[in-house]
Amino acid sequence: MWRIHVRIILIVVIFTVVGGIVFVLTSYRYLSKPEKMNLTKITSTVDIGLQEVHHVAVKNGKKQWELQSETVQRISGESFFSPLTLTFFPNNSEPIKLFSKKGCVSDNKNIEITDHITIKQSPWTISCEEVFYSYTDHSITAKKDISLTGPEMVLSANSVNYNLNTGSLIIQEAVSLTVIQHPTLNH
Repeated sequence: MWRIHVRIILIVVIFTVVGGIVFVLTSYRYLSKPEKMNLTKITSTVDIGLQEVHHVAVKNGKKQWELQSETVQRISGESFFSPLTLTFFPNNSEPIKLFSKKGCVSDNKNIEITDHITIKQSPWTISCEEVFYSYTDHSITAKKDISLTGPEMVLSANSVNYNLNTGSLIIQEAVSLTVIQHPTLNH
């Protein structure tokens, strides 16, 4: 007799647990509402929107760049990321980290980045307002209010191009170099 009561209790407990799991999963899927994403640029309807994105671009078996972003919206063949972290992989040196509030990757894997950009490759830091990455050339071009800070120097310019294949750096337009004298050298 007691076995029947135990079986009934076990069956009720099992149905209760299974019912609770089904309820939680169903309510999570249908009752929760996704957060509204901030649009950085709306030119037409959004094709798709995602959160927490990680993408790696590879060319001939070698990493070209790696992107991480909190949100992405796909609009008419372009992907708008906000905010974003990019890591570029030069052929002959350490990776380059780029941080920005927003950027756009086109289908051809070229990247346009705007708004409070910081680029770091130890011991150098560049801040600027516009960056263009060419996937074909594997090069970075920075424009507008460029400030390059390094050991004991600050350089400003209006255009910087860094070829990630060759490692060549071309600095142009309104170039100004300030050398910061080390205090122990003042005798």
